[in-house]
Amino acid sequence: MAGIELNTLHSRAETTKAKRRVKTAKIVFSTCIGSSLGLLRNEMFDIVIIDEASQQTEGCALVPFVKGCQRAVLVGDHVQLRPTVRPEVVALGGDCSLFKRLFTSSRGEGLGRLMLDTQYRMHSSLCDFPSTEFYRERLVTGLRDSERGLEKTGFSWPKGDKRRVWVEFADREEVKGKSKVNKGQAGVCLGVCTLLTTAAYGEKGVSQTVAVSTPYAKQVDLLKRVLGQVMGSGLVEVSSVDAFQGREADVVVFVTVRCNEKREIGFLTDMRRLNVALTRTRRGLFARAGAIPSQVQARQTGK
Repeated sequence: MAGIELNTLHSRAETTKAKRRVKTAKIVFSTCIGSSLGLLRNEMFDIVIIDEASQQTEGCALVPFVKGCQRAVLVGDHVQLRPTVRPEVVALGGDCSLFKRLFTSSRGEGLGRLMLDTQYRMHSSLCDFPSTEFYRERLVTGLRDSERGLEKTGFSWPKGDKRRVWVEFADREEVKGKSKVNKGQAGVCLGVCTLLTTAAYGEKGVSQTVAVSTPYAKQVDLLKRVLGQVMGSGLVEVSSVDAFQGREADVVVFVTVRCNEKREIGFLTDMRRLNVALTRTRRGLFARAGAIPSQVQARQTGK
């Protein structure tokens, strides 16, 4: 498709009909880049609304603005996923979106800023941490805790209505091409998901959904193989963190993968990706984090 003029892909009659429909439309949906291509190349737009604006590079976001834009609305969250660019572009600051630049700017002429500060997804105890760490304690919960009750399953949550479980697991990660996997963490994940999808004694069944999330593509493949039978229930889904942004589940099982002697955590150094991983859940969060492998830890402590 490279270098092909999009208008030539249709007959003249089809192209004329499509152009007429665009001309008469009140609203046109497009990607930022697509707003300057094909049938939209010569079209002008008075108002531009960009969704997921924090994931657009500045260059992409500017494309629809040069087509007659008089007013613009950018919708996004600059403390969640950033634009995806090459490492050398990150080094030059190219991963800063226009949304973030404008929202955090000290200059406010002509700009209106609004934070939608009430969330209706998470139990209040799950909201506390991201509110403090990512949103300057401005994120509040707009639902009652009773609306996010935990379903009775084979998995025993801590007493006291605690909704977060953190498990340290010291199986060493493995390199798979440009990605990484952790078979030990995948095994623990299978056990947890089996319990989460098994009804507690005396209960009729389980209806809660479980999302298994991980930063690494190869770990996604591994988890899908390991959890194949559990996923057959239709209650369990495996996804990368990035692919699950904007979605939600009753319980999120977060598999970090990383566990090495150098204490490197790769993708997890990006707090915005971590924010996404921790805020997809409605009722409960289970996370497995690596530790220093036991042999190395023993060598360091002399035990």
